[in-house]
Amino acid sequence: MQGTGGYRWQSESTSRSDVRDAEFRSRRPLPESSSISDLVYDLRNEGGNSNVFYAQTAKFAEEMVARIDDRARPILDGYCQQLRVRSEEAPCSRGEYVIEFLTLGMVLRRYATAARTTSWWVVTLAQGLILLRRHIPFLKTPADWLRAVLSHHFLLPPLQRVRQCEPLTRSDIGQPGAGLPLDRLSQLIRWLSATGEYEQEALRLKNWRNFLATLTPENARHCMNAAVESFDDFASEAASRLGTFTEGVSRFLSGDYAHRGCREDQIFCGRPPVEYHLNMLAADLMNRGLQDAFERTTRKVVLVPACMRRTSAATCKARIHGVDMRCMACDPDCAVSRITQRMRKLGARVYLVPHSSGFSRWLDRWESEPGVGVIAVACMLNILPGGYEMRSRRIASQCLPLDYPGCKKHWDPKGLPTAVNENRLVQIIAGAKPQCGWSR
Repeated sequence: MQGTGGYRWQSESTSRSDVRDAEFRSRRPLPESSSISDLVYDLRNEGGNSNVFYAQTAKFAEEMVARIDDRARPILDGYCQQLRVRSEEAPCSRGEYVIEFLTLGMVLRRYATAARTTSWWVVTLAQGLILLRRHIPFLKTPADWLRAVLSHHFLLPPLQRVRQCEPLTRSDIGQPGAGLPLDRLSQLIRWLSATGEYEQEALRLKNWRNFLATLTPENARHCMNAAVESFDDFASEAASRLGTFTEGVSRFLSGDYAHRGCREDQIFCGRPPVEYHLNMLAADLMNRGLQDAFERTTRKVVLVPACMRRTSAATCKARIHGVDMRCMACDPDCAVSRITQRMRKLGARVYLVPHSSGFSRWLDRWESEPGVGVIAVACMLNILPGGYEMRSRRIASQCLPLDYPGCKKHWDPKGLPTAVNENRLVQIIAGAKPQCGWSR
């Protein structure tokens, strides 16, 4: 199994004072105006850092990969063989294929019935609005308003009627002897794309649909059932092992989220704890699968979200040039300023990404520079799609979730400066041992 060992974080090139300093900064408390109960998720423990989270997640990830590989080895072997024969993408680690298998089980469990009961014209219109906002910038605002109305009145209601624990119906998987309804899997993929929140997951699921199409109906049905059973097993175990980090999700869903009304991000923000847990697992397993390629790169880039800034966008002095947005150290207490200074000492550059919607534009740039390794710091729910996209573009990367969310767009009306485990970020860069830095 590729990448099942521990991370090779520490480097001799990093002084002990650097690590101690970064560890101290990773334990900085929340602003006084916030409390733990206000956070949707929180990776930190009583010590004020997320070190325990990373240790627990790594152990849990190894156990889940071993368990699912034991249960579904022939399926995963067949899928890997299919990709090698018919795809030009680089081979992935076993752990990454396990994440895809769990993603298949997740969407079948949570969204198959909603996709089946949503009118075709709703899906078609939603897909058209996504294309409109993407290719005609000045129509982005009205397109998002229409998407909010469409989601609130047509996409969300069938989803809300399907409880997470509801078993799949025979019409979702296919009745024995009746043949597998692969057209319904295609329908599910279209529905996921139409939400605007599962684009990268939908692209991976197309590979699974192509693989299932090569099997007999009975074997394809068995694969889909195995994916759902594996996801159910993961969901139960993750609630026990990782649930302490997502205790705020249920409070958020029953509180602030329930009273928001018509918004474009309703599906994104309305996800249950298990989808956070899947992203936690993905962060660990994708990092392992991409670690060797990342360490071979000669230059390093760190992308951090703008929600980490201590100051507002109006007062931030970051310099903008094209898509580049670089910190100018206007506030020494700002997390972005601290990270920028520390990364500069290690030969890495830091760029601000205003919002996750701008992430793909950044990847356009680094896709054409194979010698650059990218570390993306992101909100937990953006880890899985971001990892899929960087992998599909053959970008040597690592991802690091925010310790807690706080942006005004999705989570906190007032906006809460977010944070990341800075010690871990230093260790990722230091452990990579770059051959050379950026030219000055």
